[in-house]
Amino acid sequence: MQSFFLKDITNIVSGEYYGINNIQFRKLITDSRTTGNSSSDLFIAITGIQHDGHKFINELYKNGVRAFILSKDIQFQNYPEAGFIKVKNTIEALHALASYKRNMFDIPVIGITGSNGKTIVKEWLSWILNNKFKITRNPKSYNSQTGVPLSLWLLEKDSELGIFEAGISQPGEMEKLEKLIKPTIGILTNIGSAHQANFSSVEEKTTEKLKLFKDCKTVIYNSDDQIADRLLKSNNKIEQFITWSENNNGLINIKHIEYLKDKSKISLLYDGKEINFSIPYSDKGSVQNAISCFCVLVALKIDIHGPILKRFASLPNVKMRLEMLKGIHNSVLINDSYNSDINSFEIALDFLNRKKGNRNSIVIMSDILQSSDNEKELYQSVSKLINEKNINRFIGIGKALSAYKKLFHENALFFNNTEEFINDLKYSDFYESAILLKGARDFRFEKISSKLQAKNHETVIETDLNLIKYNLDFFKSHLAPGTKIMAMVKAFSYGSGYVEIASLLQHNRINYLAVAFVDEGIELREGGITTPIMVMNPNLQSLQSMISYRLEPEIYSLTVLRELIRELENNDITDFPIHIKLDTGMHRLGLTEADIDEFCKIINNTKTIKLTSIFSHLAGSDDKNLDYFTKQQVELFLSMYDKICQLTSLKPDRHILNTNGIIRFPEYDFEMVRLGIGMYGLIPELKGEIFQVSRFKSVISQIHHVKKGESISYNRSGKVDRESVIATIPVGYADGLDRRLGNGNWYFYVNSHKAFTIGNICMDMCMIDITDIPANEGDEVIIFGKRNSILEMAEILNTIPYEIITGISQRVKRVYYEE
Repeated sequence: MQSFFLKDITNIVSGEYYGINNIQFRKLITDSRTTGNSSSDLFIAITGIQHDGHKFINELYKNGVRAFILSKDIQFQNYPEAGFIKVKNTIEALHALASYKRNMFDIPVIGITGSNGKTIVKEWLSWILNNKFKITRNPKSYNSQTGVPLSLWLLEKDSELGIFEAGISQPGEMEKLEKLIKPTIGILTNIGSAHQANFSSVEEKTTEKLKLFKDCKTVIYNSDDQIADRLLKSNNKIEQFITWSENNNGLINIKHIEYLKDKSKISLLYDGKEINFSIPYSDKGSVQNAISCFCVLVALKIDIHGPILKRFASLPNVKMRLEMLKGIHNSVLINDSYNSDINSFEIALDFLNRKKGNRNSIVIMSDILQSSDNEKELYQSVSKLINEKNINRFIGIGKALSAYKKLFHENALFFNNTEEFINDLKYSDFYESAILLKGARDFRFEKISSKLQAKNHETVIETDLNLIKYNLDFFKSHLAPGTKIMAMVKAFSYGSGYVEIASLLQHNRINYLAVAFVDEGIELREGGITTPIMVMNPNLQSLQSMISYRLEPEIYSLTVLRELIRELENNDITDFPIHIKLDTGMHRLGLTEADIDEFCKIINNTKTIKLTSIFSHLAGSDDKNLDYFTKQQVELFLSMYDKICQLTSLKPDRHILNTNGIIRFPEYDFEMVRLGIGMYGLIPELKGEIFQVSRFKSVISQIHHVKKGESISYNRSGKVDRESVIATIPVGYADGLDRRLGNGNWYFYVNSHKAFTIGNICMDMCMIDITDIPANEGDEVIIFGKRNSILEMAEILNTIPYEIITGISQRVKRVYYEE
């Protein structure tokens, strides 16, 4: 990537330069956690309501970063080897840099927008065209106000085609992105309901998205969309419309689509001729995305009757998210197969380093097939990234990688194909490791994944880490700036998994984690979590473990306090952090008003402890009828807190708000809040504002055709009154599926159809009625998800969502996804 002198871009970003003059950079970063070869990174300190990049300048400088753009005053003399550009607005500076880079290139640039399909169309176009052009595109779905400029900066001297997607969530955003991308060819995928909340109508959202095509020469879209068709044809600057239609009113018209089990055959009419090709997917969305790609061939004047159509038959499965699984021997398996290119590789390596904790890092990678780069230079780049990211071990699979094995460290292993690797597989080599799988589709890395997974139970809980981050940001937006957050990860992180969720929260710089028991905290520490951890139920027998693992106890009684001090004195420890719980009306745990004098006397006579925070627990923050009691609790809490401060001359942090309290009582934010079930999207009152993060799914094990009058399950509990088709699902009450959900009291989703339970729930299995539902053995079954939610299940069972999600057995495999 081309190098620039930092001082030379001062005028481009309308800033003032400070520091030494010879600072150079190549890569732009806005996230301090993703810096790789630090000396070549330019860090742009972006500020927001709940984040401020300026806080990390000192840390980045220590790690070798020497180029910065910022908007706040700092002590420049404290960084004698660095260069700084001070600007009024760092986002605007980032956009100015991206615009400067874009203006260096006079090449075709494709701009893609729409509600769905943007990333898939972008990735498929890259796959189809990579042997004809040197392509630069957004990594993953980097389509935001920061993602787009970071993507444009990836343009290089030999770039021949740019493909960039643009996403918006509110009015005013697309105009800014258009000025950056400046597309010559535009693609509108479709307009759906995504991000509709900030738009008054579909037409308003369509109008905003179409601003991307303001100066396009060519625009590709489905002319059956009457709103888009009318709005686009009112733009006199567009020279060419390449439209497609199901209703015979486009430049390209669909003659016939044949949907088969694992592929679709597409017949199009264009220029008086019939064009036929197939794709390896059998859903309507994939067909529409493939037709958009075909239209690009027309726009670029590529021979559509030549061999390029054959590439549609092997379009890759675009995984929008990284998949994280529990691996063998206490390992973590990160599956990013089918995204095989150098830009996504660097992103995946950053993800690996975030998730590895104390484990060794291993990368298993195939030949990169989606690139027209010079092979030697390509694998030199791969080797360089492996070294920069401090990967412990590299395994290359493929003849191209094997041919360039001398570029890699001597401990790297190479195999000609996947089968050769599997035949040589030694499971002991993957003990306590973080393993990244990065393979092209042709190499069938799912075979490796199945070998390295810890559990093969077909019933799994999927957790969307991006939705946890979304929910977290929602609650952050309701807090006063500077308010700390303690995230609750007790009870197996509400059934979602300890280390994986804690790792995400640590990456997002949560101030504190809270667990119920010492063993939970130990598991997090051994998993590489360094964030401060409060233990809510410490016991006297575990005090030494808390000291050893730097776990901070909740002190709820004078007895526990005295025992802790005695243990600390025996270990000659001072300033050990503790958190004091006050009983203000819950009457579960906590010091009472009568304990305060004695507590303060103990605190004043010891140097062993540091009073970090004082807190209490609200009994009814979600119940409007109990608001009077909540206010009484807060008044008592403040009174007790003030007395402690007066008697000890200390002023620790205060926290009393839980998830519901954050929303309903913002006046009581104090210095910190505790966020729990809200992170997982399970607050009924906030439905539509936060989102359920988990999906419980399984497969159909067997299908039975049952005659009228026969029965299903134990005690002949399920009776059929017609010829029926019954599916057996490998999930039962031992997995956490409540027995009360049998006998038609709950429904699963099978191929988008509701299928109700029939008969009693068994220990390891249950049955559902799939009569009139198209289904096969092995098809996916959604036990709960977006459409049959945990909230709905809780209502049916007359319980709370906590009970359902924490009741899912740990024998059920946990799978994690993140973009």
